[in-house]
Amino acid sequence: MKEQGLDIARELLRERYFTNLKQSDDLFVGIELELPIVHLTGQAVEFSVVFDLFDQLVEQLPLSIEKADDNGQAIQLVSDETDDRILFEVGYNTLEFAFGKAETIGEVEKRFLTYLAVMQPILKNRDHLLTGFGVNPFWDKNDNRPVASPRYEMLMAYLKLGAGRDDVHVSHANYGAFIQGSQIQLDVTSENLLPTLNTFNAIEPIKAWLFANSYLWNGQLDTLISRDVFWEESMHGVFPENTGVFPETFDDPETFLDYLTRTALFTRTSETNAYYFEPIQATDYFNHDEIPVFDLVGNDLVLTPSPFEFKTHRSYQYQNLTTRGTVEFRSSCAQPISSSFTVAAFHLGLMQELSAFEALIANHAFYEDYGRDYPKLRRRFSVPDLSSEELDDVTKFAKDLLDLATVGLEKRGFGEAKYLAALYQRVKTKENPAIKALHLIEAGKTLSEISEIFADGKDI
Repeated sequence: MKEQGLDIARELLRERYFTNLKQSDDLFVGIELELPIVHLTGQAVEFSVVFDLFDQLVEQLPLSIEKADDNGQAIQLVSDETDDRILFEVGYNTLEFAFGKAETIGEVEKRFLTYLAVMQPILKNRDHLLTGFGVNPFWDKNDNRPVASPRYEMLMAYLKLGAGRDDVHVSHANYGAFIQGSQIQLDVTSENLLPTLNTFNAIEPIKAWLFANSYLWNGQLDTLISRDVFWEESMHGVFPENTGVFPETFDDPETFLDYLTRTALFTRTSETNAYYFEPIQATDYFNHDEIPVFDLVGNDLVLTPSPFEFKTHRSYQYQNLTTRGTVEFRSSCAQPISSSFTVAAFHLGLMQELSAFEALIANHAFYEDYGRDYPKLRRRFSVPDLSSEELDDVTKFAKDLLDLATVGLEKRGFGEAKYLAALYQRVKTKENPAIKALHLIEAGKTLSEISEIFADGKDI
């Protein structure tokens, strides 16, 4: 019976994730940018301000209300002309720009700047601002309640199950409302899926340094990427396969499918109801006759395991295969606004040169010196106080990757290599955004002043 349950789970995961792999190797981009809203006085964000922002966006731009929360407040807008969406992400202090599939980064940037040109004056007129951090600098002042909708309320309630557990080390169950990422999705085929997962996973230590931008101000975490800690040491990381860096290389699709069977199920949702429960690995799910669950008002119920749960299955690896036939790269912090498209350009350029990327990863001297424990190395290169030797080594490798990404972007012929300029500058100065912010604090700048710099500054 146990083997039968595993077989069912395996085939459900195969159907969910492998059936939409692309047939063509054409490269399109799907970009998502999450940005924190800050109150420039250093106080909590005023929800009346951000609610009014949505009202004015609908009046001034070709946007329509697509979703409202349980109180009738608009929480997701959709473009009347494209597939772009602007929405509150988890809480009301983060805005996500989920851009429709595009051929080039430039066309996405053009739309983004159009939105910002309307949004920033509205916010700044009331001492608020969208800025470019991977964690809200006033996270400890803000009201971090979830958006009043079943999905986000369920997610935060689920994370609260970690209180008191020995295998959960994060005390901030509401962290989803104050961390922000920069994500890109790229189409993959059955042929290049595994090379994509393996190569990008191998450079997570380098990406950790290059894109670090979520230092937890007034917190107790000795890292420049608090997002990693929150993901990996919360309820999402009870089973390590469910999030983070892959510790292994996948030799074939079945090996990767084996890995997916060890990810977690923790919810059953529908349009009207959301239930959550203690995480269960997919491989073990159908071995349960009954599962104790909770609803959003605190009632205890019992559900029978069903294939339905697999229809909403999600894992949170940093190289994440989606149901749309894409790999979503989700480990990068949100960047200073002027550098918003560095993450997309970096990944897109390397993907264009995937064979050369594989060769570079296979033989690079960095791994001879540091080994290939990728999860451990990502944490190592996320700390604020790297040695001069470590800093030399990580920036040298970053430069090699940037040079290869440049080749790939120039081959595409859309002028996208310009988006790497800020990354070359980081390599030159050996200063990523998180270190830049810490240096600004040391120079006497306030978090509000740094928020303005990260919103308006030149390439950081």
